[in-house]
Amino acid sequence: MNRGPGYTIYVEELDKVINFVDREDEALWFRDIVSRGTAFPVTIYGPEGCGKTAFLRYMVRGLGAGKDTVVVYVDALEHFDVRKALFASHKEVFELVQDLISAPLGASIARAIMSVVSRFAQKIGLKGRSVVVVLDDVYRAIGLDEVDRYTKSLYEWIGHLHERYGVSNVAIVLTTSEGMSKRVLSKHTYVSIYMMWNLPKKSFEEFVEQLNPHIDAEAIWMHTGGNPRATIDLARHGWSTDKWLSRIYEDRIRRAVHIIGRDKILQLAENPDSDWATAEKLEELNLMIELRRSSTISQIPGKDLDLGIGEEWAWQIPAYRHAITRLAKS
Repeated sequence: MNRGPGYTIYVEELDKVINFVDREDEALWFRDIVSRGTAFPVTIYGPEGCGKTAFLRYMVRGLGAGKDTVVVYVDALEHFDVRKALFASHKEVFELVQDLISAPLGASIARAIMSVVSRFAQKIGLKGRSVVVVLDDVYRAIGLDEVDRYTKSLYEWIGHLHERYGVSNVAIVLTTSEGMSKRVLSKHTYVSIYMMWNLPKKSFEEFVEQLNPHIDAEAIWMHTGGNPRATIDLARHGWSTDKWLSRIYEDRIRRAVHIIGRDKILQLAENPDSDWATAEKLEELNLMIELRRSSTISQIPGKDLDLGIGEEWAWQIPAYRHAITRLAKS
């Protein structure tokens, strides 16, 4: 698998620059929806740290600044730096944003995005052009009580761009890392929902190699399941799985054990599909995730109980399962 040409990522936690590992399946999917446009907003959900942001930043930059395509990317969780919060293929978008936003920047731009693009259309024109808008982690930024209204507004706005400004096609992509917004959106027909998974094993090995690990790559895979952010966190702990699992238990698992109950959580550690109701509660805590295999844009994860992956539910990373089986019993 080839690395993304010329695109590097600065890993602040490790003070290290690494090459982006290209996601071939996801890239094909993204290029297809950009070329065809979307009748509905598209929402991508997936495990925290699986690489949604890095992937989308890579893809929107690859679209370029051609005269026929207008690209806008918003990191809705970026509070302070407008250059991190916003990527746009045309400088005029930045100029329009200045008059419409306030802190926190990312959430403010996300809320104003329809006005920003509409003003761009009035100033520069969009007739015959393609419009690509990517809103990263937007639901966490604007609040779960706004999920319905905000997404429906984007759906209606797609028609508005076609009818009023004569765009050739529109692609609107949103991402979320928590299960509540996905669950809310699943009730509606004006949005399409897709799942993005952690890196497949070969791509993950290429990613890990750049971090110069002190332990075997297979051990890293069995603890992270291909999740880049989890791998970086493990590196921050000196590649000590014992220290890392202890920290995970204290930060993420102990509270869940007290809220939900040790026995129920241990049961799901053995079989992720054994208790749907409890799995939903753990999804709200960003520990588990519902699998939607028919709408997965990544390589579909196979059932693997050692990695905490069932048929319908999975632990977001295997380390959560390991922390439970090793520490919740003690």
